[in-house]
Amino acid sequence: MLQYSLKQHTKCNASRRQPEPYYPPRLVEILSHGEGTDLRICLTHEDVPTGPYMTLSHRWGNASFLKLTLSNLSDLVKRFSTADLPRTFQDAIFVARKLGCKYLWIDSLCIIQNSTEDWLHEAGLMSEVYANSHCNIAATWNSSSDDGLFTQRNVSEVEGIVVVPQWPSLKNTTFRVVEFGLWDSLVTSAGLNKRAWVVQERLLAPRILHFGRTQLAWECQEVDACETYPGDLPIAQQSAQTRHKGLDPDTDGKELQLMFDNRSSPNLHAYHVWNKIVTAYTAGELTVASDKLVAISGLAKNLHTLLHDEYLAGLWKGTLASDLLWKVIGVKQANGLPSARAAQYRAPTWSWAALDGHILPGRPDTLRILAFIEEAVIQPSVLENPLGQLKYGWIRLRGVLLQGIVKRPESSASQPDKLNVSFSAENITTDHWIFPDIQDEIFDQSIFCLIVSTKNQYDGTLIRGLALHCINIVESTYRRIGLFEGNHKSLGQDFPVQYSPSTRRVELSKDAELKTIVLV
Repeated sequence: MLQYSLKQHTKCNASRRQPEPYYPPRLVEILSHGEGTDLRICLTHEDVPTGPYMTLSHRWGNASFLKLTLSNLSDLVKRFSTADLPRTFQDAIFVARKLGCKYLWIDSLCIIQNSTEDWLHEAGLMSEVYANSHCNIAATWNSSSDDGLFTQRNVSEVEGIVVVPQWPSLKNTTFRVVEFGLWDSLVTSAGLNKRAWVVQERLLAPRILHFGRTQLAWECQEVDACETYPGDLPIAQQSAQTRHKGLDPDTDGKELQLMFDNRSSPNLHAYHVWNKIVTAYTAGELTVASDKLVAISGLAKNLHTLLHDEYLAGLWKGTLASDLLWKVIGVKQANGLPSARAAQYRAPTWSWAALDGHILPGRPDTLRILAFIEEAVIQPSVLENPLGQLKYGWIRLRGVLLQGIVKRPESSASQPDKLNVSFSAENITTDHWIFPDIQDEIFDQSIFCLIVSTKNQYDGTLIRGLALHCINIVESTYRRIGLFEGNHKSLGQDFPVQYSPSTRRVELSKDAELKTIVLV
């Protein structure tokens, strides 16, 4: 499959690769064969490699193993043995060698682990490291670097159970019984793919060889395959969880142009793909909370190059108003725990990256924007990766601001992710809702709702905006606490936006008062 992808797959080879061969600053070089294979860390700017390299995706687990540090760099550049490495690394070196590669990129051996400066620099190179790899070896089934790639298995689970019916009408016919949802159990739900970092590793690498618990699986721009289905997954085995690499904005993403009206924005499909990436990414787990923006910065870098748009803490300037309208699904993280704010600052509150929660991004294609963004500013922590960690960020925007209150539900049966908001202005009905970012920070206190957009629906026009807390009333500084929604059919006569029969849209009323605020 590797050779077929290299020679026959158009999408796999029409990639982001550099005109000249790209090599990461450091690679593990395989020097000899057999047991006790000798290795060294190749400094590629001094000793240019010959031939392709592979990458490894794995889970560290609690294993203690050899890592690259400032103190042992000079020794590892000379020589070391596979016997010094955990089982997964040894197996990956074996696989790379069998597939004709003498170079392998492993994070713990190619990034200096006790140097923050080196880590930040290397994190900014992830888009190039994975995109230019020959193939990514994925330790998909294991939970620790000691587990290895290979397992004892029952081959019949791969081949399936052959059923020969005895009915005359099905004479000379055989059936094969295999696991339904095979890809989900083999790849999607496997331990490795619960890591947030792996989302960009899977999308950036042109090809992935998964070592699953029961069999090998293959993933590239054109094919999802496994030993049970070596050609491609049949339609019956495909789902929303397959074709993960269809989330690539540069290649497969262009197919989405057929689904949307792109007259106003020829790159709208790429923004939609980014939203899908965010949903997949926020379903993953991060060991280090401060990696939230860093672990997706490689994908952001690629999309930034494609769109020539400004990246703002997980959102995009070209669609910023609608991007602000993200929602925390069920007010939970993907693992079922309640959503939570990061203990230490990593993003402004208007960015989904400020939270640990499973995110449903806002959709830009069918919205009418009623708020006006005047300025958006972010300050990266380090210049080496301007799309990664942040010092601060803020947005100044102008729109209709309503004051209201959300009371704690009297019934425990009430939806925890959909709360009624009452506005203080007269004649404004109470059929409006807040979807909180975090459950317990919104009750029994004054909140503000900034109207951002309207969207036509079959049952009326949906009004959406931001639920805010005021930080400083004099400086008009606010922070986000949730998403606001209402339907135009329930608007009172004093509501500052009204349905216009002439335009058949909900518009700002003539006497609507607009206020300029700063979101931090």
